[in-house]
Amino acid sequence: MTQQQLARVAEVSQSLIAKIENGSLNDVAHTTAMRIFAVLEKAEHKNEKTAADVMIRGVFTADEDDFVTDKAKLMKQKGISQLPVLWKQWKAISVNYLITGTLSEQALIDNFGKVNSKTKVKDIMLDAPPQVQEDTPLSVIAGLLKSKDCVLVMKHGRIAGIITKTDLI
Repeated sequence: MTQQQLARVAEVSQSLIAKIENGSLNDVAHTTAMRIFAVLEKAEHKNEKTAADVMIRGVFTADEDDFVTDKAKLMKQKGISQLPVLWKQWKAISVNYLITGTLSEQALIDNFGKVNSKTKVKDIMLDAPPQVQEDTPLSVIAGLLKSKDCVLVMKHGRIAGIITKTDLI
């Protein structure tokens, strides 16, 4: 990518890019630097597959106040290893989701023998999974999946899909 191309896409002057490259500019506004880095990162991953290419659409979810036994049955029937947990009250005031946790096989196993018909999802849920946009490169997602069981793919504040380790194999 040339200085001129980078400047055009990042919406900065070509002279600014030249000064940054030759080291004669020591102070760049944070927002300007972030725009430049975003353009460079996107160019670096231009030919790489993205989250949208591998995500599973039609994600089942749970509400914090759902009963664990009902959601465990759903997970078993559908062959699902985890469900994003949403805050029900948030859905009443926003078109977007507030994701508060995950109901996973691990949470069910960790609470084996403690769950009864009145146990709510919020009582055993794990932390919320990381969230990415549809254009996130798979190399970034692979890094997240080293320490997380799944990654949620978001579009306009709503869940567009989910990616698990199996989806990258």
